[in-house]
Amino acid sequence: MKERRGACVVWTALGTALLLASIVCPLLGATKLSLAQVMAGNTADAQIFLTARLPRVLFAIVAGAGLAVAGAVYQALLRNDLADPYTLGVSGGASFGALLMLHLMPAAALFFALPLASFAGAAAAVGIVYTLSQARRRRVDPAKLLLAGITLNLLFSSGILLIQYLSDPYQTFSMVRWMMGGVDVSTVRIPGMVALFVVPCLMVVLAQGKRLNLLTLGDMTAAHLGVDVRRTKPTLLAAASIMAAAIVAYAGPIGFIGLLVPHITRRLVGADHRLLLVPCAMAGGLLLLVCDTLARSLPPLIPTMPGSELPVGIVTAFMGAPFFLLLLLRGKSGRGD
Repeated sequence: MKERRGACVVWTALGTALLLASIVCPLLGATKLSLAQVMAGNTADAQIFLTARLPRVLFAIVAGAGLAVAGAVYQALLRNDLADPYTLGVSGGASFGALLMLHLMPAAALFFALPLASFAGAAAAVGIVYTLSQARRRRVDPAKLLLAGITLNLLFSSGILLIQYLSDPYQTFSMVRWMMGGVDVSTVRIPGMVALFVVPCLMVVLAQGKRLNLLTLGDMTAAHLGVDVRRTKPTLLAAASIMAAAIVAYAGPIGFIGLLVPHITRRLVGADHRLLLVPCAMAGGLLLLVCDTLARSLPPLIPTMPGSELPVGIVTAFMGAPFFLLLLLRGKSGRGD
């Protein structure tokens, strides 16, 4: 009961912080906006808010929530604290598909072909990893999944380098920029399209909180406690992978949200996934929203920095990489059986 009360406090605090950030963050950036002017309507500030800032806020919240929950699911299924949405090759597959499209059909990639290609690459990567994990026995092996994902990421990285080497300088610049990740969209249709994938998958995962708790104890223990491991694990893996693939398809590879947020949230509410997943989604949206605001706000403050903003993937990498190293130094690579 005390744990539930504490979780409710955290839920309320995160929800309030996310609401306040959704109001304040769109007003910040290279161009400062006035809330009064935005509320007045038919002003320059209102136009910037509606066409540039609001879509970014919505996209950051949806993408951050999906990546964070996907990371929590991967860490539970693989019983590995270093797992995140990119451990299974989702990032490498999506990047390879998108860059191949940019190289072969640069004109078509300006429309919907680019996100479709990156989504196909991510889905193919997950399919290959899962097939490899099932090759010799029908039970999903966490260690085999991790090794297959790492191997695929290396393979896709080699393919990406080859594509960049064969591309002209303009194509190479576009590819490098896409791989830095970003939520800088100018229409609410893109966050809406991503939400069509993310929200149903979130519902599937939220309904499986109790089973996720049992799966962290190991497949055999979970099966003895009544979990249909052969059905539940692939379902959760597919839901997490679809979320990650849809986000990477439209935002590019934004790293470390899926690694960082679940660890922070577990410190606040504990390891019970019935209480963990909702604040994890809120914290993921909040963190990516704050990182995107920093990416917009920092360059104007640094005279030697080119451009008006940083790709948000750079900001998340600077935050997440030290945290990843800290986990390695503490030896939190796995939970065992």
